[in-house]
Amino acid sequence: MQFSIIIPVYNTEKYLTKCLESVLKQNFEDYEILVVNDGSTDSSKDILKEFQCKNSKIKIFNQLNRGLGGARNTGIVNAQGEYLLFLDSDDYLAENAIYILDKYIRRNNPDILAFDCNLTDVNDNIIQRATVKEYNSKYTMLTSQQFLMLEPTSCTKIFKKMLFIDYNILFPEKLWYEDLATVFRIAPLTEKIGYLKEPLYYYVQHEKSITHSANIKRMMEIKTAFDINIEYYKQNNYMDMYYKELEWNCVLHVLYYSAFRLFCNGYHEKEMKQLFDYVGMNFPEWKKNKYLLNRKTAYDMMEKVIGKHFISFYLKTGFSIKYINWVINMLKKI
Repeated sequence: MQFSIIIPVYNTEKYLTKCLESVLKQNFEDYEILVVNDGSTDSSKDILKEFQCKNSKIKIFNQLNRGLGGARNTGIVNAQGEYLLFLDSDDYLAENAIYILDKYIRRNNPDILAFDCNLTDVNDNIIQRATVKEYNSKYTMLTSQQFLMLEPTSCTKIFKKMLFIDYNILFPEKLWYEDLATVFRIAPLTEKIGYLKEPLYYYVQHEKSITHSANIKRMMEIKTAFDINIEYYKQNNYMDMYYKELEWNCVLHVLYYSAFRLFCNGYHEKEMKQLFDYVGMNFPEWKKNKYLLNRKTAYDMMEKVIGKHFISFYLKTGFSIKYINWVINMLKKI
């Protein structure tokens, strides 16, 4: 078996049919579909049964809710394929995704193959293509340090199953930012990494997705997720080799991306200061990081985060967005 496609499902009845159809329409045969129903309470389970009756490729695993990470882990331990592809049940694949991935795997034999994705709205309109601007070639071989500079999204990569099994890597359960806490731990395990500059995954943006949640307490779990990485790198003597890459990612994810999440949902200065202290405690010289010095101007408001200009940041994100939405809603009532 070449591929195991792992699909966690939790109350995604609205999107599940499109997701499964995108997999079944692939112009490729050597794959299995492992769908993990993670305690859904909507009609997702009925939809899965209906699809399973139609196609023997689909294997369904029902379990009590263990979160996205726990559902993926169930898929990993039951997978028969040499390569794993993670697909969230509210997203979908390009129709020839598996065929294209197989072609580049046979040519280059990577342990990990990263690729682009398209961000879409619920009506399939492409909002943005998520790509790596630093690389212009169709296919690029990466070092593990270069791989650490990619976004740690598991769904835009395929992995040899042995990376999880041989090194006992699993996703943390019931923790937000499970990708951040997992993909970074896999990075040092191989130098056979490829990047394919082609969008093969469609990432659907909708208000119920985790990335659009306003749960501030869960947002702060990013510290726990990054703690997992730091502990892992220290225990395995990887810290010296990957210190600068890990330091940059801590700034990028724990500070910069979190600033958008927090301030788009109110003025959360206290939490932002906690994250600022967290980065300084783990990486005292982070402001001298070579990646930060080279890239900070490429990120719209990185300087405001670095300088702790939280009020200014809030005014340009959370406040303005809420004000615009309020105006729109008022106009609709006229």
